[in-house]
Amino acid sequence: MGTREKLEEDKIRQELVSYLRKLAKWKNNDVVKLAFLDAEDVNRVDQLDLTGVVELKRNANGTFEARFVDKVRVLGMLRELMDEKRDGELGDFLDGLYQPRDGDEV
Repeated sequence: MGTREKLEEDKIRQELVSYLRKLAKWKNNDVVKLAFLDAEDVNRVDQLDLTGVVELKRNANGTFEARFVDKVRVLGMLRELMDEKRDGELGDFLDGLYQPRDGDEV
């Protein structure tokens, strides 16, 4: 993998890690606010943080249902990405230490 591709991959990984961290820290306070908004307060919806919402439903009888991201899965994904990064850095480090000698297979 070339340097440019590696930098691009690192950038994408970092963005993903950042977003997963945001999801892991997300609180559902704004969803509760949304459930109690009146029709005249609809313009406040854009100010709410609904990042971790998977599904919202308001039933005909007025009940409100919300499903959220599974934080345990988010933390698992975050850990996998962090482990991959560590393994990749370790691999790069070890590759850098290895100096092939005449007759060694590369």
